[in-house]
Amino acid sequence: MNKNLFHSPPTLESEKIKLIPLEVKHSKELLEANDPDIWRFMLTEITTHEQMEQWVSAAVRLREQETAIPFAVVLKEQNKIIGSTRLFEINLTQKSCELGSTWYSKDHQRSFVNSHCKYLILRYCFEELGMMRVQIKTDERNLRSQRAIERLGAVKEGVLRKERILSGGYVRNAVVYSIIDEEWPSIKDGFVLRNSKY
Repeated sequence: MNKNLFHSPPTLESEKIKLIPLEVKHSKELLEANDPDIWRFMLTEITTHEQMEQWVSAAVRLREQETAIPFAVVLKEQNKIIGSTRLFEINLTQKSCELGSTWYSKDHQRSFVNSHCKYLILRYCFEELGMMRVQIKTDERNLRSQRAIERLGAVKEGVLRKERILSGGYVRNAVVYSIIDEEWPSIKDGFVLRNSKY
């Protein structure tokens, strides 16, 4: 496994967005971008600086354990952190990973931000890491997220029943999507066309 992937994680960049390696020092800016409603379908809920710092610290520990690469999402025009996303369950031997734990400030939801971020990460996965498969999961109740994933061109594979327990005790089902390497060229073309309109 390429140790530099985790010890010197990449910065990924488009004209409008920069994905930088997540660090604990970003907790304050992430809290400023936060809204409690963001976490409705997530594993945990964050309302305080302490909770955000714990969440970021846990993400950084996963990188240290060489299973994840978490990013802070920076809006380049304002040089402002507006959210976070990550690759995790990274298996370079099996050439697979999962893309998730993604959230943006409410002002930047349903904007160009998600398309730019997903393009940068998926291009990195398929063209730099040589992945065969990138998986994306979302809460079965989160219809908006499902529509967004489907717009990317990901294939819906099914539902994992009772996939995890959320912080409030709710037992969720997860909808599983994937993109595989043969599909990437046409999906990439879709991103390029979409992103050129923003």
